[in-house]
Amino acid sequence: MAISEQTPEVMPSALRDAGTMQLVRRGSDATGAQAAALFALANGLVGVEGVIDELASAPAAYLPDAYVRRPIEYHESFPGYATATDTRIACPSPVLLRLSIDGAPVDFAAAEVADTETTLDLATGTLRRMTRWRLAGGRSLEIAAERIVPLAGAACVASRIHIRALDFGGAVTATLTYGADSAAPTGAEADDPRISARLRPAWTILSPLPGDPSSVTRFAQDAVELAYAQHVTCPAAPVAAVVGGHVVHGELVVGGVLTIDRVVALASSRGRPVDLAALDGAATGFDAIAERQRAAAGQLWDHAGLAITGDDALAAALRFNLFQLHQSASRDPHHSIGAKGLTGEGYEGHYFWDAETFMLPVLALQAPAKARTLLAYRIAKLDRARAHAKALGHARGALYPWRTIGGDECSSHYPTGSAQYHINGDIAYALALYVAATGDDDFRSQAAPMLFDTARIWMEIGAFDPRRGGAFCIHGVTGPDEYSALVDNDFYTNAIARRHLAYAADTADWLRGSVGARSAAADVDDAEVAAWRRAAAAMWLPVDAELGVNPQDDAFLGRPKLPGLASGDGHGPLLMRYHPMILFRHQVAKQGNVVQAMAMDLTAMPLSRQRRNFDYYAQVTTHDSTLSSVSFAIAAARLGDEAAALAFLRECAFVDLEDRHGNTSHGLHMAALAGSWLVLAQGWGGLRLDGAAPSFRPQLPAAWTGYRFRLQWRGSTVELAVDNMGCTYRLLAGAPIIILDHGRPLCVGSDPVTMARPALKGVIFDLDGVLTDTAEDHYQAWQALADRHGFAFDREANHALKGVDRAGSLRLILGQAAADIAPDVFDAMLAEKNAAYRVRLADYSPANLFAGVTELFGALRAAGLKIGLASASRNAGDVVRLLGIADAFDFIADAGAVPNAKPAPDIFLACAAGMGLSPQDCIGVEDARAGISAIHAAGMVAIGIGSEEALPDADLNVPAIGDLSLGQILSAEQAAAGQGNRSTRTGKVEDMPC
Repeated sequence: MAISEQTPEVMPSALRDAGTMQLVRRGSDATGAQAAALFALANGLVGVEGVIDELASAPAAYLPDAYVRRPIEYHESFPGYATATDTRIACPSPVLLRLSIDGAPVDFAAAEVADTETTLDLATGTLRRMTRWRLAGGRSLEIAAERIVPLAGAACVASRIHIRALDFGGAVTATLTYGADSAAPTGAEADDPRISARLRPAWTILSPLPGDPSSVTRFAQDAVELAYAQHVTCPAAPVAAVVGGHVVHGELVVGGVLTIDRVVALASSRGRPVDLAALDGAATGFDAIAERQRAAAGQLWDHAGLAITGDDALAAALRFNLFQLHQSASRDPHHSIGAKGLTGEGYEGHYFWDAETFMLPVLALQAPAKARTLLAYRIAKLDRARAHAKALGHARGALYPWRTIGGDECSSHYPTGSAQYHINGDIAYALALYVAATGDDDFRSQAAPMLFDTARIWMEIGAFDPRRGGAFCIHGVTGPDEYSALVDNDFYTNAIARRHLAYAADTADWLRGSVGARSAAADVDDAEVAAWRRAAAAMWLPVDAELGVNPQDDAFLGRPKLPGLASGDGHGPLLMRYHPMILFRHQVAKQGNVVQAMAMDLTAMPLSRQRRNFDYYAQVTTHDSTLSSVSFAIAAARLGDEAAALAFLRECAFVDLEDRHGNTSHGLHMAALAGSWLVLAQGWGGLRLDGAAPSFRPQLPAAWTGYRFRLQWRGSTVELAVDNMGCTYRLLAGAPIIILDHGRPLCVGSDPVTMARPALKGVIFDLDGVLTDTAEDHYQAWQALADRHGFAFDREANHALKGVDRAGSLRLILGQAAADIAPDVFDAMLAEKNAAYRVRLADYSPANLFAGVTELFGALRAAGLKIGLASASRNAGDVVRLLGIADAFDFIADAGAVPNAKPAPDIFLACAAGMGLSPQDCIGVEDARAGISAIHAAGMVAIGIGSEEALPDADLNVPAIGDLSLGQILSAEQAAAGQGNRSTRTGKVEDMPC
């Protein structure tokens, strides 16, 4: 096939009429392997590449059960090695069209394409293609085709073909048959580990079985058998069934059109002939199929509609990505979604972790039934996961394979395959998300045995390390970053394991209290649940003292960096250029495990550390995985790094439309496509799903003027519309739902709710009397000092010391006693008091933290607010460490480094500066009048922990920290800002109603 040089073309990434729902390619961009993937159609039961009908001589269809199992040969083999691999094979094309004109076959491979255009209409779920051919002798022929794979229908491919002779007439014979010719992979593909195991299809047409109608054709390869049933109609010409298809004999006249409809139903089986009853569900009328397809596509967009005002091309790309994800989402509980979906042969059609961590979250929020199907597949393979764990030497539990189709491990390279134990946690994460989004408690009960058996593996490979204070450590695993293998304490693995263990323990307790569900928890005893909770609480997730970042694993930060490392240098992924051990020895990441954990909200951390993690791992990550851009985009958007977030978003959004990794021809990157929507929702929309209700923190990049997206929650559909003022929430279907906007609860019902975007960026806390009660310990230390030196001092006198630093307190005591002492004695007394105080601190623990602090800090983090500490105590760092909240702060101001103590504003100003914020963007929380004065002097709103009588100058008073909510904090900030005076008292502020 040659393409005319005069053929009009568009840029490879062009989405014509960007505001519409169409992907259009012309000329060479509409043909070839990349276009075949981009224009693929599927419905979770079958997929077909977007090939041109008259050129579809090679296998181009994919059926979930159409895979072969081949042994893996090792020169040296050890127990537990994978013994065989599954490989999905392309099935005969169900769209091949052959033509003869006046008895002479048309060789389209040798003909010239004068013009061709292909359009994928996302609104109707239809592929349309028009090609003008210049045949031998200068004759011109136009073939136009519409193709549908019904999203809600059976495994079938429907086509409507229009054949038009532009400048000649004659007899035409159209043969509608199947493409089963094959070609071996090219040399380049054979060396690519992402596709090198691809098999050359070798289909054999089988003889009909007794009772087979003439419309059925059977095929076989290895253990796979297929049956295709074809229905062909042509109003203007007779149709006859022949071996392997149908023939239409007609006449062409100049300008006349011969229209042919064909519908091919497909079914597969393994090790036995296909029962033709599997073909009975397919409709046969093209018009009826098209009408149902329009309805199914409309329903998809009712739940998944989106728009980006200011970047139509990006919005169109995201729509394309969602359409392809929903097409390939499995509707068969015996199968999941392959890395390439049903669009190509890459990765042998295997199912990986990204089905649960990238694809399933989108489906759970847009098409929950499809998310349930993916989890049902994992439950159905639990016995194989148990066998896999046993093969690897585990006494109990289940370990899911790293890559598989049939349920057994298919990776021959265990360091980057079976060692990725995080797959268990990924599945548990997906289950928890699905149950939260749907409220499907029955399914949670069904999944409990899987949840418990996979949790048991963590106790098999982890241990409490006395050298690390009893921390629970996990050894010898590989995280998502495959450039580091067999490491100890991979950060992502530990974080997902902690989430898994806690959810398993919660589920066990829930089952015991649920009528009719107790049997699912029968094999879990109290001791095991307690062990899970203890391991989760003690999980080792350290912070490097020098760099202030979370180490990817125990050794990562100590490795040398890879010389000459340059992300996106145009030479392909490092895994194709270096021996794995070279990569394992260096500080280089295929994708960032720590950033991935941040993007999935696996562990709470202050924004300042998120920023340090992002900056550090951006320097050592190559983004050779298409998944990497997703997690980096989400993290960057949440951090407000617009340039990085938009660049990474475009990387995953256009990964296939612009063939950015050079392998779209192997099939579309389903997880990256799904991830582009996650960036919009979780990154810019701030969506978090780790609470009882969905939480949003919408932000708007300067490059856009607005955006909107939809999601489902507990049977209701809600739309977010974000602009420069804030976010409007609309209920589109279902019952009213409770959500959180920047931590503020609200009920979205019949009327839209608009929430302004808070200006607040940080909250600064005092310590003593606010987060914990060290007042008694301070008093006893001062009393001991006074008694020893003969100064008058009692509890009444102690009230004057509240909020005053150590030196100032001693001066007050000495002044009351009218004592005059030398400077060196003064310093000695300060040291004496501090020593006595620190003795009392030795017994402090998290139990000394005031009720409600942990929950409030979590809400502040979810709202994207920084948290600071401005205590007059020079022991504040030690106190918060003993309380277990040291890692919660973005900055802890040093009382010894500021020139003036409270009521001067110095320490609050220093804390705001340390968090990188303006004082006007912060609120202070204090329990002393001196502290309230200091906050106001800094130009901040002041919240007082205490009565109005005790703290009359506070802008808001609450009895205790446990009574303070995020809604009150945000309302206090807005009320003060609205009056144009941040220190004007606002009175009582209640939580926002919901």
